[in-house]
Amino acid sequence: MTTHSEKDLVGSWRLADWTVSVGDRMRRPWGGKATGLLTYTNDGRMWAALMATDRPDLPTKTLSAAPPNIRAAAASGFVMYAGTYSLDGDDVIHHVEVSLYPNWVGTGERRHVDWIETDSGFDLELTTPPTETDGGREAVQTLQWIRIPEGDAV
Repeated sequence: MTTHSEKDLVGSWRLADWTVSVGDRMRRPWGGKATGLLTYTNDGRMWAALMATDRPDLPTKTLSAAPPNIRAAAASGFVMYAGTYSLDGDDVIHHVEVSLYPNWVGTGERRHVDWIETDSGFDLELTTPPTETDGGREAVQTLQWIRIPEGDAV
């Protein structure tokens, strides 16, 4: 078994898969049409951005000029947060400083870290603890990430 450290997280990652399990039911957010980027830096900073790939273009030149319902639709297909991170055993904690979702600001978002061995190294899998939904059920989100090689501009 390979031991991993904080240094293994450092770098940029591209979303490969995202599932949400509620009870015995599993689904993919945004109908499976999601993309995302995640970065961990050497100095303890992190950011994550995920979006639906099928969001329509806005009918305006700026987001602020769009009608409120169109701005809301654009935001409903986007998740972004950033801050610092720390490790706690096999978990990484994202200490949120800014977020599209205001309730996360000032929180520590815990993610269990699993490493998936591949032919080219290791991919990253982050899993949330069970979280109560607005409907009172427990949901677990699992996000799989592929390392973006250094210097890869695409």
